[in-house]
Amino acid sequence: MHANSHNPVTPAHDQAVTHRYRVHYPDHAPREDDPHYRLFEEYRRRTHPTARCAMAVRYDTTAHCSGGLELHHAAVEFAVANEADPGLVMKDFPEVHDSESFERWLESGASQLVWLCTHHHRGSAGVHVVSAADWAAAQYAPGFLE
Repeated sequence: MHANSHNPVTPAHDQAVTHRYRVHYPDHAPREDDPHYRLFEEYRRRTHPTARCAMAVRYDTTAHCSGGLELHHAAVEFAVANEADPGLVMKDFPEVHDSESFERWLESGASQLVWLCTHHHRGSAGVHVVSAADWAAAQYAPGFLE
């Protein structure tokens, strides 16, 4: 976007942001006790040898990446699965068509599991740390999150 005489340019600037809110995790057993957890481990073993951080793939550079690779549950975290409505998931993911396919998809679905470096997963620019709006902006502006 370009400035004109009516809208002068705002100089580039950094801004510190703090978010504080409460999230509710329903009761859930440890993942290792879930019968579908083996699917997660199988997916990890199968895909890890060629895995790259999804942001590195998107940006076509690892310049903004750091740390090891981790699998991210992109749509539904395991700890929230007991409260997720499979019907709502089905609207966005056609491979989910009942409770069993939801449970399998949760731990093995290619549309659900995304490789991210530690920085983009749990770090200061991580999907688990920044707001959804900031994560969305970072998809198009590699230097947006520091």
